[in-house]
Amino acid sequence: MKLRYFIVMLLSTVSLMAQVTGMSESSSILKSEIENNKGMDSQMFETEQLPVSNIVNPDYYYLGPGDVLMIKAIPMLTTPVPVVVSPDNMILLPRSGGLVDVNGKTLTEVRKLIEENITKYKSDAIVTTSFQRSHLSFVEVEGNVLNSSVYNLPSTFKVSDAIQIANKRGPISEKSNASEDTYIQERMRIKRTYSRNQDNSEIVDYWKRNILVVHEDGSSTLVDLVKAKSKDNAFNNPYVRQGDRIIVPFNRTNFGTISISGEVNRPISIPFKSGDKLSELVEYGLGLTSFADTDNIYLFDNGSKIKLNAKDGKIVVDNDRLLSQGAVVIAANLEERQSIEEGVVTVRGYVNSPGAFPIVNSKTTLREIIEKAGGITEGAYLPLAKLYRKSNEFDELSQSRTEAFKLFRKSNLTLEDTVRYTLDVHAIEPLVSVDFTKALSDKNFDVTLENGDEIVIPTSPNRVYVFGRVENPGFVEFQKGQNIQYYITKTGGFTNVADEDRTAVIRKNTSSWEGDIEETLVYDGDYIYVPGEVDVSTSTEQAKVSTYAAIGSIILSLGFLIVNIVNTVKN
Repeated sequence: MKLRYFIVMLLSTVSLMAQVTGMSESSSILKSEIENNKGMDSQMFETEQLPVSNIVNPDYYYLGPGDVLMIKAIPMLTTPVPVVVSPDNMILLPRSGGLVDVNGKTLTEVRKLIEENITKYKSDAIVTTSFQRSHLSFVEVEGNVLNSSVYNLPSTFKVSDAIQIANKRGPISEKSNASEDTYIQERMRIKRTYSRNQDNSEIVDYWKRNILVVHEDGSSTLVDLVKAKSKDNAFNNPYVRQGDRIIVPFNRTNFGTISISGEVNRPISIPFKSGDKLSELVEYGLGLTSFADTDNIYLFDNGSKIKLNAKDGKIVVDNDRLLSQGAVVIAANLEERQSIEEGVVTVRGYVNSPGAFPIVNSKTTLREIIEKAGGITEGAYLPLAKLYRKSNEFDELSQSRTEAFKLFRKSNLTLEDTVRYTLDVHAIEPLVSVDFTKALSDKNFDVTLENGDEIVIPTSPNRVYVFGRVENPGFVEFQKGQNIQYYITKTGGFTNVADEDRTAVIRKNTSSWEGDIEETLVYDGDYIYVPGEVDVSTSTEQAKVSTYAAIGSIILSLGFLIVNIVNTVKN
């Protein structure tokens, strides 16, 4: 009995010593691994962290050479150990020494492989794998971007990030073979985030739903930035990978659309793609406004009119369906819909009752609205009154010479006219041509109004501004019936360098120039400008002298020739 007890105790002691030896061996291996990784670990945390740009979705992020993972496996590895993906897309697992092929695998798939490999070595191990640092990828962006080039980007960047970078640039002077105007034009075309149509709805460019990404292995992905932003779906806006070629298509002028409009927070029209669903279109609208008529929301699709329900400020899609090209969801206004023939204009300035007034488009006249506003006050000055009409038609003309010159191409103007033409284009105002004095007194000169028009009736400035080469430039009190000379005299007369013959009055209401000092009458608010003598550059003076010298030389030569001819005849 004692012998049996002794044997049991002896075997227990041997087993316990073996476990202690194993633990000591594990500690030795762990210490060795930590020492081996110490340099890499230190370097990894001391170097500057790469920008991430996005929260990484492990289901869509593909590992590549240079990615750094931190692996912890309790009880073997209580301290996280950094593991780097090798150039051949392999990782060497600590302790087990197993190799894991991560080529073409997502972070989620790699985490599962790591856990499977380590638990083969230690079945009860608790394995944790975190993503520490991303690798850099060479990515080419081309097509409808400002700078088609190859970029070295963190692999946590998405396709949209790469396109955004390709549309950035430094100062214009750093760009060769590109003028300032071309740069402005391109920025207007590409970087305008929200373009709007007449009902103020957002219009999405064609390219945003049709970006092609060709991968290094020959496969490709079609990127849809609209759907990606709405659903926060990494599949429609994937992370960049080494060797990706991102092709951004140029915009098309004619393409099918689907849209949601009316009383929604985001009226929008987007390019149609096969597979578009009603639920997605509704989601793009971002819910209903407080003015929406929840009993009057309809889908118009392929000749069908389908009523949609609403709940908690959102359109409810009970039965989702695929949409066809041209499908429209319309949420009506809670109040009775205003006729498309109706509109509103505003009247500001010197009228008895300024404010907003309803009109019938292209029927209600200026004269009728002024009467509704109580007529003009005693201080109103009609020659300077203006009628503004809302229009985006001239925006690109005034912001870019390229658009302005498109209208110039087929003109009969000379190249010398381009400067004045450009000035005229930049001075365009959205005004309706109307003489208020005549319009309010004679219906033959009256004009009809449109929705959004703005009428401004100013008061009399009671002054004229004189500037240029006069002794005392400044404001002069207006005197009815006086000519230019009267106001020049009031400012002390011309200076010694004034060019009196080029003196002009600039009309306040039309900006036109008129220049007869004695005959031209000055009106209230006008400007009088007195230029100096025409400046002549040194090169021009030298050219004059050279011309005169050449003419003199020719005359002398002709004189000598005539003398020689006369002498010859006499002889």
